[in-house]
Amino acid sequence: MESNIQIKSSDLFGRRNFPTIEKNELYIWTVSLEQGEEFIEKCKSILNEVERSRIDWFSFPQVQNNYVISQGVLRAILAGYLNIEPNQIQLSKHAKGKPFVTNDTSLFFNLSNSGKKAVFSFSRNTEVGIDLEMIRTLPDLEELIQKNFTQKETEYIRKIEAEKLKRFFLFWTIKESYLKAIGEGMRLTPDNLEFIIESDDIKFLGAKGFDDPISWIFKKFYLEDNYVGTLVYQGESTIMRNLSVI
Repeated sequence: MESNIQIKSSDLFGRRNFPTIEKNELYIWTVSLEQGEEFIEKCKSILNEVERSRIDWFSFPQVQNNYVISQGVLRAILAGYLNIEPNQIQLSKHAKGKPFVTNDTSLFFNLSNSGKKAVFSFSRNTEVGIDLEMIRTLPDLEELIQKNFTQKETEYIRKIEAEKLKRFFLFWTIKESYLKAIGEGMRLTPDNLEFIIESDDIKFLGAKGFDDPISWIFKKFYLEDNYVGTLVYQGESTIMRNLSVI
């Protein structure tokens, strides 16, 4: 996924030169989790009391920083779109656990991070789900394939040995992003969903015990050579905007 807009961190936190988001647009923001102390402290300063109290839940400093950056940048972007201070952002959760911003319930968002990258998606007219994974060796790869994928999916993942890891992580992000979009992550498990990839298009075949009448669109994307992700949204006419914080 190539970023066609770059925004300075000073503009992000200062809400200068901030892009607006229209009804038919969907924005994907990419942020590096490798940041200096000044950036991290700025993110920490705009977290609320509950978010700051959760930092110590994580044992390792890098994981703590990843959390601080992800939550701080989320608040900064939401504040920019709503033109309010970051500490005025009020976040809550739907009954099934999906977060939303109470200041403006017509602004939908989702986020994910893996390795050294974080991605955020925002829309004015559709629920969104996004998931990102760094492609990496997994000692329990075969066990994960057996537990989380259907026979058709497994055949696709294993078809080309050199592509197995990339295909595994692609299918993983497809399922996770869908679960995040529909807010059913606690009730549905990946093995109850089935997808196929035909002519590079991702198609949803169905879910056990769950009827979804919505026609979701699935877009896979890559960051550099070792990250794969999937974005889920609605609306064929949606215009995609890619940004990166520098």
